[in-house]
Amino acid sequence: MAQLHRSKRLLGVTALGTGVALALAGCSGGSSADDSSDGPVSLEFWGWVPGLEDAVATWNEENPDIQVDFFRMTGDDGDKIPAAIDAGTAPDIVQMSAHSLPGHIVNNRLTDLTEHAADLESAFTESAWGTVTFNDSVYGIPQDSGPTGLMYRTDIFEQHGLELPETWDDYLETARALKAADPNLYIAQFSPNESGLWMETIWQNGGSFFQIEDDSWVVTVNDEKSQQVAELWQTLLDEDLVKAVEMWTPEYWAEVNAGTIATINYAAWFPVLLEESAAQTAGNWAVAPTPTFGDTPSAGESGGSVDVIPTGTEHVAEAVEFVAWLNSSEAGLDYLIDGGVFPSAVDGLTSEKLLVESEFFSGQVINDVFAEAAERVPGTWTAGPTHDVTVNALKDEFGRVAAGQITFAEALDIVQQKTVDEMTALGLDVR
Repeated sequence: MAQLHRSKRLLGVTALGTGVALALAGCSGGSSADDSSDGPVSLEFWGWVPGLEDAVATWNEENPDIQVDFFRMTGDDGDKIPAAIDAGTAPDIVQMSAHSLPGHIVNNRLTDLTEHAADLESAFTESAWGTVTFNDSVYGIPQDSGPTGLMYRTDIFEQHGLELPETWDDYLETARALKAADPNLYIAQFSPNESGLWMETIWQNGGSFFQIEDDSWVVTVNDEKSQQVAELWQTLLDEDLVKAVEMWTPEYWAEVNAGTIATINYAAWFPVLLEESAAQTAGNWAVAPTPTFGDTPSAGESGGSVDVIPTGTEHVAEAVEFVAWLNSSEAGLDYLIDGGVFPSAVDGLTSEKLLVESEFFSGQVINDVFAEAAERVPGTWTAGPTHDVTVNALKDEFGRVAAGQITFAEALDIVQQKTVDEMTALGLDVR
């Protein structure tokens, strides 16, 4: 399916399903309080970023009329939110994955923030703002994002005289040259259990799992954009240029530490994990821009988290005021960056706190690469109400791809149909 212009794909989403209303334009939400009661407004905020307690303390000190009570989410706390919203006992502000928004909107759990937040658009990157906007309505404030960069082993590239690939075609040729030089080395790993590695490349290529057109959901899991990525990865796998290994496992980190994997193209939050789990490889890594699809300068993105206001929240305007401060002001961004967040706000991309040298990466300011990438991510990604179902189906089918049972293209066709079937069962207008 052809890529839709943002203004078009966000229009007309008012289709009603059997028992489930998409009604993105008509979701009712909490209204800002306009009472005359004495005392400050009190807001409850659930989130998980390290250091949010300190950020909230600063806010409370500087804003006596809007006081925030912070609760740190751990374990399965996020799973409790839908039932709490339905029961009217949810906190006023909740941090959640951007990919989960449509499912909550369909179930009328999030407040439409357009009246209070529409003028914040310019404060955030195009891709981040696109993840919180549906049918020209705003349902959250972006907090963090995951633009991609190519982490590569400088020692391996130098030893075998490899040049940094600028395009994915170059990447394929580099992979072949590496395999010819040493059959025991791989340009990258293929991890069926990590959907972010797939999503980021689809997003970079201007694709998405879902689109919205003519009042309907359109499932695009196996469209032309995805098929182009599938062809690339099928070639890499068929020619034994990538190592099939489940990510995050001891086996995966053993391969990374052993130096059998030459590149990892992943999000801005990954270098910290690399440093923690592959400390012995310090000084052997650098970060370069993600290879592009031809001359198109787009970068990839794995998605991030946002702050939302559940339906029923009384003080919507005050909640948005706090969240806007947290996610886009200099003071708020400092706390987020100190907590390990890669910010969605444009101002955060030039923060001195973000752009620091990394000892693990031989003194490179790696976030220069990720910050530049953040402004090149296409605003084409549309999350859907069955995102989790689609992602889990991809993992299952990619496991079969790794086992040689089916191809990437066949896997996409299977997941396409599963997604359509699931959305149809929910009573959504889908095609």
